Amino acid sequence: MARPDRRFRLALIGVAALVLLTATAAPAWAQTSAPTESAEDTAANVEDFEDRARQWNEARRRAREEALRRAEELANQARTTTSTTTTATTTTTTTTTTTTTEPPTTTEDGEIQHPIPAGTTEAQWHALRQCESTQNYRAISSSGRYRGAYQFSIRTWNWVAEMHYPDLVGVDPIDASPPDQDKMAYKLYEINGWDPWPTCKKRLPS
Repeated sequence: MARPDRRFRLALIGVAALVLLTATAAPAWAQTSAPTESAEDTAANVEDFEDRARQWNEARRRAREEALRRAEELANQARTTTSTTTTATTTTTTTTTTTTTEPPTTTEDGEIQHPIPAGTTEAQWHALRQCESTQNYRAISSSGRYRGAYQFSIRTWNWVAEMHYPDLVGVDPIDASPPDQDKMAYKLYEINGWDPWPTCKKRLPS
C-alpha cells in the first residue's frame, strides 16, 4: 500500500500532465474555431452582391433610356405623318373647289347668276329642269320629298349648303330664288356629276 505522500505526488503529477495537455491542445482548438475564414467569405459575398446590384441598376438605366428614345422616335414619326396628311388634304381640297370657268354675274333684278359648270351646256341644264320639274322652281313631288326646279330633297340641299352656301342651310328649296337653286344644282353637279338625277340624266343632250 502506497504511502500518502506518494499518492499526493502521483496526483500532483497527473494534474500537471492534464494542464500540459490542455495548454498544448488550445492553439489547435483556437485555430479551428476562429471565424476569420467565415468573415472573409461573408465580405466576398457582400462585394459580389453589391457588384451584381450595380450591374442590374446599370442595365435598368440603359433599358429606360432606350425606351424613352424609342418613344420619342415614334412621336416624331406620328407628327410627321399627321403633317403630311394635313398637307395632302389641304392640297386636294384646293384642287377640287375650282371647277367653274367664269365669275358670277348680276341680272337686271340684282340677283347673282352663277355660270354653269365647266364641261356642261345650257341645253343640258334646260333639259334637266324640264325633265325634273317642267321648269317650275316651286315644283313639289307627289310625295312632298323632292322640291324645286331640280327636285332637291331637304337632306341633300342642306348637305350642299353646309359645305358651300351656309346662308341657304334650312331654306326650303321652293322658297329659294331661281339663281340660288341654280347655283346649288351646279355645286351638286361639281361634287357628284349627273348621278343625283339618275332618270333625267339619260335624257340630256350630249
